Amino acid sequence: MTDLEDSYDPSDPANGGIDYGTGMAAIHAVTAEGKVVKGVPVFALAYEKVGLGWVFRITKWPVVRKIVDVAYVIFAKYRTNLTRGASIDVLVREYEQKRALEQKMQEGNCVACSTIRSS
Repeated sequence: MTDLEDSYDPSDPANGGIDYGTGMAAIHAVTAEGKVVKGVPVFALAYEKVGLGWVFRITKWPVVRKIVDVAYVIFAKYRTNLTRGASIDVLVREYEQKRALEQKMQEGNCVACSTIRSS
C-alpha cells in the first residue's frame, strides 16, 4: 500500500509510474514483477493474496464483470466527493499547488516563506 498524500514519488519503480491524479482516479496495484493493475482486478488480486480469492471470483463472469466495472467507475469518480468533500480535480489541483510550494521552499525561492521567516 502506498499513501499518495505523503512523500509519494511516481518515478519510483515500486509505484509503477502512477502519478497522483491517476492514482486518485482509480485504485492501482503494482505486482512484484512490476505489472500495473487497475480497478476491480486490484480487489480480486488483494483478496487472492490473503486467501479470499473466491470472494471476487464471481467478478470474472462476463455479465457480472461488466456490471461491477461500471459500478466501480461511478464509485471511483465520486468517492472523494463523499469521503473528502472535494472532487478529484480539486484534490489534484491542491496537491500540485502544495508540491510547487514545497519545491519553492526547498529551493529558497518562496517570497511568502521568506517574509514569514523574517517576521
